[in-house]
Amino acid sequence: MQNYTTLEIQSISILIILLLYFIWKLKVLRRKFKNKSLLKRNRTLKKLKALSWDDFEVLCMQLFSKMGWRVRGNEKKGADGGVDIWMQKRSFTKKNITAIVQCKRYDDALVTVKVIREMYGLMHEHGVNEAYIVTTSRFTKECYPFVERKKMILIDGTNLLKYIHKYS
Repeated sequence: MQNYTTLEIQSISILIILLLYFIWKLKVLRRKFKNKSLLKRNRTLKKLKALSWDDFEVLCMQLFSKMGWRVRGNEKKGADGGVDIWMQKRSFTKKNITAIVQCKRYDDALVTVKVIREMYGLMHEHGVNEAYIVTTSRFTKECYPFVERKKMILIDGTNLLKYIHKYS
């Protein structure tokens, strides 16, 4: 059995650490590249509807980030209590504007007023200024009268595409 010197052991250890660091950096870079191009790669409703629910949330986070918001996804995986994205930005009139977002990646189902009411309750529960509901589909007709005079913004699939084209 061969005995290794201290210098050889240290050299091998450093090489292993550098290799692990390189592999980790490659994974981070790959993830960033994949996520960065979500807005550019998904510019039709068909492509948006084909995304997984978590990729759709990442796409929405990227979009709101491009719109000037500081975004943070929900740290909880699974049941999130109705909030998918937390947002904040500075305004000239207020110090900070806060908002929450619910992302609904639906194929054909409509977003109902029940979802809108729940978000309105969450707005007050969390003390935020605005709420956004973003969907790849559409909203039922009862949703629009409910959000009148409330700081709630409904973004359906058609309007979502307009935002994507404008900000990507």
